[in-house]
Amino acid sequence: MMAILKRFVILLVILPNAQTLLAQRSTLSEAIYNGWATDGLWDDGNAEIAEYKGERIIYGEPRSHTCRLITVKEDFNTEYYVKADWPYGQKPILTTLKQNQVATIETPNYPYHFMTSVFFDRNDVGDTVKMSVSSQEWCGLTFKEYQLWHEVPIMSYSSYWDGEGTGERGLPDHTETTLFEEELPLIVRALNFEDGLTVQFGLQPNQTTTRAPAPRPAIALLVVKRPPHAVETAIGPYTRSQAWVVTIETDDNRALEFLVEADYPNRLLQWSHSDGRNYQLQDIRRWPYWRIGAK
Repeated sequence: MMAILKRFVILLVILPNAQTLLAQRSTLSEAIYNGWATDGLWDDGNAEIAEYKGERIIYGEPRSHTCRLITVKEDFNTEYYVKADWPYGQKPILTTLKQNQVATIETPNYPYHFMTSVFFDRNDVGDTVKMSVSSQEWCGLTFKEYQLWHEVPIMSYSSYWDGEGTGERGLPDHTETTLFEEELPLIVRALNFEDGLTVQFGLQPNQTTTRAPAPRPAIALLVVKRPPHAVETAIGPYTRSQAWVVTIETDDNRALEFLVEADYPNRLLQWSHSDGRNYQLQDIRRWPYWRIGAK
């Protein structure tokens, strides 16, 4: 009898938490705050340059490197889905936020160079327009473009690996409720932050690789919560109320965790992946990206 009463008490404690979790479960579109991207901050002509001290497993060992995230507003010419040149005239224009993810990773054999560009619709951040991935190392080059503006997204690729080569394939499993891992460093900053917010969606595996297999999304569960205690980061300490923890777990055993600053623009302070990737923010600044690049 006592054992039954104990189980009953435990259920009384757990059940309200479970009900709260279910009540706060949102769709992906509900969980994203589009005002994050339409804020005037992104209209000042500057890019946000964030530098992270990173590690990634290559040849079975963690390799230290610097990863840079460059986030900037960019007007797209949707006739070609590329940056629009001025003057625009009658060109069909879509304003995006572009995030470049750039890393050079030294190994005992040779360096690996990765660059990924993700283009988010500024008025609908959860609707990524295009993603491009390139890798260069001494064995060869691989380039992949994910044309997400089609009704059925298309992956175009050119790989140096045998059995892959050059080709194009449809991605019927990639829907409006699916994200790539490469989208997450921006998406987790643009959430409608609330303790216990829970979202289920499809998550594609990491595409920033030298290979070009057909991606297959897994079911992912995202949960937002406050840190359990104060956090010491590479750029200083944060109290529980000054940060959010975003965890993501998938049914193919991937786990990711992001620490995001609570105040806008919700800087990404650090993140980690169960495959050994981890990144710590070292420096962040706004930079006249276009003006200097035009010289």
